[in-house]
Amino acid sequence: MAVVKLIANISILMIAVLTLGCGGPGKNSTNSPSGANQASDSSNSAKTNVEELRLVATIPYESEDVAWKENKANKKLIAVLRFSPTDSAKIVAEAERVKPSETASISAESWFPPELIAQSEMSGDAVLRGNAYAANQFFLDQYSAGRVIRIENTDYFVLELSSK
Repeated sequence: MAVVKLIANISILMIAVLTLGCGGPGKNSTNSPSGANQASDSSNSAKTNVEELRLVATIPYESEDVAWKENKANKKLIAVLRFSPTDSAKIVAEAERVKPSETASISAESWFPPELIAQSEMSGDAVLRGNAYAANQFFLDQYSAGRVIRIENTDYFVLELSSK
């Protein structure tokens, strides 16, 4: 008889544990993605797909490296492109036919290539210096104003485009 009471008490205890473990608010039992797994449009992340960039801007030559961001709300695009020395010279020659270059400086963004961030840190004032040119050869559809800056001592260009 004592054994039957013991088994009955253990059974009741097990049922209570299972009921409490499986019940309660559905807060933690839903199959929703956690914050860490959700896709985010982080303002610090840049796109690196040149084919996607070509949908919004003309890229006249094959790029060896690309990072870019588009701010659709402000209708602005910033891209960092590295071209071969030969293609870099062609881009400069084409741009100078539209307008002579001007000295320019820009702040390096956190998503720029490490080489450019390092160069901006070495300048002492956290800027990149270069020559700014007309960006006409990069215009496509909604982006019809802007400039392209060739960063000093590199084959990197910073492209800044906007809508008129």
